[in-house]
Amino acid sequence: MPFIDANGVSLHYELSGTHGPCVVLLHELGGTLNSWDKVAPRLAQRCRVLRYDQRGSGLSEKVRSEFTNDMLVEDFEALAKAVALAPPYHFVTVAAAATQALRFLEQHPDQVGSLTLCNPAPGVDPSRAAALDQRAAFAMREGMRAALPTTLDISYPKTLGDPADYAAYRGRYLGNDPVGFGFGFRALARTNMLHMLPQVRCPTMVVAGRHDTVRPHAGTADLAKKIPGARFELIEAGHFMPTQRPQPLLALLEDFLPKT
Repeated sequence: MPFIDANGVSLHYELSGTHGPCVVLLHELGGTLNSWDKVAPRLAQRCRVLRYDQRGSGLSEKVRSEFTNDMLVEDFEALAKAVALAPPYHFVTVAAAATQALRFLEQHPDQVGSLTLCNPAPGVDPSRAAALDQRAAFAMREGMRAALPTTLDISYPKTLGDPADYAAYRGRYLGNDPVGFGFGFRALARTNMLHMLPQVRCPTMVVAGRHDTVRPHAGTADLAKKIPGARFELIEAGHFMPTQRPQPLLALLEDFLPKT
């Protein structure tokens, strides 16, 4: 897994697969490229697959300047250009990463082949921004362990999924830079891409987790109805389905993504 300077930051990434459609896996807030460990290798047998630690996350550069959703989109654009990954892109996102795919789609509608939005958080109402700012400030001040009760403990119950997978995820989560984590929450608090849902024209699949307590599946089903022609699927998973239930998600992706 190499590193590359893109858009002014060092990004840790993996590009796998030699042929097929170009699939971009965008991890959740608090996650890393390892969130896709049980999804990416199988997809890479039939697709070119790009996954990476977003700025401030995982092994990518620990920034000390605030960033925006647009900057995260620009990171992807610079990385894709640097590794010669050509459109159309088939985005697969988890939670808040949906905002990046929707923003890229808004800017480059001809470069998106499809969207798969897993438990999507396509935007934050301005009335909720203060709560996310408070969560960000707490993590930045007190550290990741102190933030667990209001973040990971809610979104990833230890009883959901394989215990070893949970332990590994929790370890990576605690290894997050709390400043970068806080910046991510602040960027989300100032992002709202809900206006894009009715404008989506590419094939789209929305996947909800039956056991997601952060974003209950009924709300995700309603969200899917706002996207013209979107396919909605419900699987036995929680909020972080690539880690918690990779196999049913893989089955859906292999059916949905283009074969060549």
